[in-house]
Amino acid sequence: MPIYEFRCEVCGEIFEKLMKMEEEFPPCPRCGEKRVFKLPSIFGFQDASDFRAERERAVLKRARDYLIDGKVKDARRFLSMAKEYVKTDAVKRLHDSLSERKPVKGGYVSRTEVVIKKKK
Repeated sequence: MPIYEFRCEVCGEIFEKLMKMEEEFPPCPRCGEKRVFKLPSIFGFQDASDFRAERERAVLKRARDYLIDGKVKDARRFLSMAKEYVKTDAVKRLHDSLSERKPVKGGYVSRTEVVIKKKK
């Protein structure tokens, strides 16, 4: 049996009730009023903005992985396809900045960020 959340229209009390699907709505435990309505459950629906944000993070992560590997051409090609499906500002900005970027002659050069030396 699922747990439903209700709100009383008279006093505003929010309460939960374990009940079968075909049962009538329960009365308010505070005032006893029968005028209650069912609230949407957090688990009952998925927010579309969360889905878009998750998809955007996945696209940006894959583009970042291409760039870390030095595959600028592949990242540019991937973002041109992803820009049509994931229409967010971050993907568009990254695509525009990569399209203006010129390929490095002589291959990919990696730079060391931090060098740790052991003291003697």
